[in-house]
Amino acid sequence: MFLNTIKSLYYAFRCSIFKRMDKKYAWAETEFLIENVPNEIWGEVGDSFANWVYQQGFFAALIKCFARNESLKIIDFGCGHGKLAPVSVFFTHPEGEYLGIDIQESYIKYCRRKYSQLPRVRFHVSKDYNPFYPQQQSAVAESKSYGSDWNVSPDSTDIVMALSVFTHLQEADAFGYINKIHTIIKPDALAILTCHIVEEPRAEPGFIFNYNPFLVSLFKFTTLLPGSNNWFTCNPELPESGIAMNMAGLNSLIQGKFKVELIIRGSATGGKDPFPQDVVVLRKLALPIDKV
Repeated sequence: MFLNTIKSLYYAFRCSIFKRMDKKYAWAETEFLIENVPNEIWGEVGDSFANWVYQQGFFAALIKCFARNESLKIIDFGCGHGKLAPVSVFFTHPEGEYLGIDIQESYIKYCRRKYSQLPRVRFHVSKDYNPFYPQQQSAVAESKSYGSDWNVSPDSTDIVMALSVFTHLQEADAFGYINKIHTIIKPDALAILTCHIVEEPRAEPGFIFNYNPFLVSLFKFTTLLPGSNNWFTCNPELPESGIAMNMAGLNSLIQGKFKVELIIRGSATGGKDPFPQDVVVLRKLALPIDKV
């Protein structure tokens, strides 16, 4: 406990230095975003100031490019420490809403404290379960609920973000959640997912991964998951620690219910983007392909 306290103080001090330096030379309009970077990015999150802000800008740009409405209702499924909460306010004005959802109660408690002053933002602890998060053992009874406790009406949401969620879902669970997402978003609305898409022959991790053998070893999706031809894991002992699909798996997942607007290939599976995961932008079809 004492060691954790010392680490927290160290990370807070380090973060405060970076914030002061950045705010000194930044435009005044960016101070809002700088101030909302959590100290925990150098601790539990395992991130960095640059990566945190890069991802905020990256996904905000995707929303700006592909959203067709204003005053958006956004769900951030697997919100973690609420990376997208600060940038959401620019898209939800004046009558929209950002809803951050996570199965980790500690994350939601943190977000409620950290972002209590942000307008049109709220958070929800889901009772869903994933073996990658053992502290959620009490939720086993809800393991197949697939968002049944989200309290979100069908056809009511403009965008669902699911960043680093489908990278921890086995095939059946991925189908459960994509069906939930399809139900709650409006026709012509967006689902922005990150995942790992592998090809045959396998592409080696690109970008900086080539210089770090340990990182490369984390993304060797060589074990086929039981009962599947299209889903793989890098860890047979705990498959949910890292899961990939091939393009056939992605196509089966979207089931003709979505149009693929964009796929950005991340560096972990051989792409050239500095974001390690593959990014998939989907738009809900007004009618499934088989009904057109």
